[in-house]
Amino acid sequence: MTDLNSFTATGRLTGNAELKYTTNGTACTKFGLAINKSYKKDGTWEDKAHFFSCVIWGKYGESMHKHLTKGKQIAIEAELNHNPWKDNNDNLHNDVVINVKNITLLSSPKNQAKPESENNPAPAEMPAAPEDIPF
Repeated sequence: MTDLNSFTATGRLTGNAELKYTTNGTACTKFGLAINKSYKKDGTWEDKAHFFSCVIWGKYGESMHKHLTKGKQIAIEAELNHNPWKDNNDNLHNDVVINVKNITLLSSPKNQAKPESENNPAPAEMPAAPEDIPF
């Protein structure tokens, strides 16, 4: 039996994407994504923002990082990765990182027109995530 690990979401970038390289030269693009959840409270609709860390590996991340700017709305297809770690006091922390496989650019940041020349590059085959994440 194969486990299913699929995550899709639409949100806005919390900052410009950051491109770094691992020690073996693999590109790693990291960005934050804010996803709003609407709910009804006392008869009125309210929004609550949830913030997530996302990474894109390899050439796809290299080609996408210049398009991933603060405030831009995107849709992602991804996998969830669980990264437990211990701090200096030996306390266990559990981080979930979104490993992005495909991005669709939906809009420019609020109140800014989208340049006509901006295109959504075709997705590339994603390599397996290396162990030496540079973040």
